[in-house]
Amino acid sequence: MNIDFVNPSKMGFTNVVTVNANGVKTIYVSGQTGRGPDGIPDDLGEQADIAWAGVVAQLEAAGATVNDVIKTNTYIVDIDPDRVRKVGKPMMKYFPQENKPASTWVGVTGLVSPELKVEIEAIAVTEAD
Repeated sequence: MNIDFVNPSKMGFTNVVTVNANGVKTIYVSGQTGRGPDGIPDDLGEQADIAWAGVVAQLEAAGATVNDVIKTNTYIVDIDPDRVRKVGKPMMKYFPQENKPASTWVGVTGLVSPELKVEIEAIAVTEAD
């Protein structure tokens, strides 16, 4: 088994960890948030777009695409149907494939920064390098 740590964060965690074993590479993407290069927008939809784009960028850094994703976990502060729609709309832009990954969406009371409203993590599987 070979474990690689991809894109370590200054905050004390790694954005992506890959595990290669028996010809299979499993990719674990840490929670991506709505924090963009210009800060954290107030709008939940904008935060979700940044978070989904972050998931895609981390997958690419590990040599994968959205088509390799088998599971996502989405955490939404103060979840309700309208907030689910706002987070789901950009997901369709980044995950256009017919067969979507398994997913869990969870309502939470808060995230690491009070301004953050959504956090998304993913697991993907590819053939080992």
